[in-house]
Amino acid sequence: MALPFTIPPGLLAPDFKMLPITDPHDAEQIAQVYYAAFQTDPGNTYWWPADKSAMVEWTIPRIRRKIADPTVRQFKVVDTRSGGKELVAFARWDVPKGSVAFGEWVGAGRSGHVNDVDKGGADVTEDLVVEGECEADTVDIPRGADPELCRGFFDGLSRMSDKWMADDMLGLSLIATSTKYFKRGAAKALILPMLDIADAQGHRTYLEATPAGKPIYEKFGFREVDTLEFNLDELTKDRHGIYKLCIMIREPVKR
Repeated sequence: MALPFTIPPGLLAPDFKMLPITDPHDAEQIAQVYYAAFQTDPGNTYWWPADKSAMVEWTIPRIRRKIADPTVRQFKVVDTRSGGKELVAFARWDVPKGSVAFGEWVGAGRSGHVNDVDKGGADVTEDLVVEGECEADTVDIPRGADPELCRGFFDGLSRMSDKWMADDMLGLSLIATSTKYFKRGAAKALILPMLDIADAQGHRTYLEATPAGKPIYEKFGFREVDTLEFNLDELTKDRHGIYKLCIMIREPVKR
């Protein structure tokens, strides 16, 4: 599967390469990068279980299901110095209903079946740009996690998605950079080409931004339209304050 866009010269570091994510075997490395990136934000992970292995084992099959989802496009940046084996960053995009502008879907070997793989077990500041930690349609929870905390978190995401009719927009649902590759521009390279397609097609773009991510997305043209608040004093025993996810929408730019 080819990328659905051309990467502008200079946007990606010379030792980086961008590829579509189509192999379910990539899920484990993606899950590890996801965990390391998000654990730097305690407010954003209040619903996580304490055990890392439980969180990672929960994340892997979710990633594989998304690879098998024809409404999703996922891309990764790899370090060519490792022979392309080391993951630098990844992004997951939800494609607007009916749109064919974001490239052909080719996932899980075209079949969409990931069961056999699952049985195998388990300065724009581009250092970390993360939002929409997990899709809002979850029904399962990580081993050892509090069901009520998980339900409250995902219900909030779902509520906002429905309120703003996110299914009709391009959605940046998940993006993270390996802590080893902070401030190397990988996240920016994963974002801008897709926004260019959205501009050309007249699509709005939706995301939920962390406090750290909000000012970065504002530089890309996103604007706050709503907030999703979590009272950590009420929800947890060891975290405090009001944690806010910023609901942001970017209008297409006429070229």
